[in-house]
Amino acid sequence: VKKAALTFPDGKTIQVDVVDTPATREIGLMCRTRLPRDYGMLFAFPKEMGLGFWMKNTLVSLDLVWIGSDKKITVVFARLKASSLDTPEKDVARAGGKGQYVLELPAGAAKRRGLKAGDALKFEVAIPER
Repeated sequence: VKKAALTFPDGKTIQVDVVDTPATREIGLMCRTRLPRDYGMLFAFPKEMGLGFWMKNTLVSLDLVWIGSDKKITVVFARLKASSLDTPEKDVARAGGKGQYVLELPAGAAKRRGLKAGDALKFEVAIPER
């Protein structure tokens, strides 16, 4: 798994897992039952665009943070509801926004860090081709 250091506006730095291929982005955090308090998964895309995420088979509640190509937050979705392996499709939580990156954090982490649209994050990751 690729890793990168990500620094929040409050100066706190965490190591994030980087997912930057269609296959790794599709799996994301599916089927994990627990996340460490300072965990993060950063999804990297080829360019800034509208990105929709859904919580299928995501067994833990998450905060999702959309980040533009300028590494500034465009939108924060707090405490998206977890699903189970048998959650009906229509009941799976969904979120969307414009960005080149999406950061998934354990539920409550965005509030703890005071994250809001316009905040700049610091990280260096390669831009994937697809």
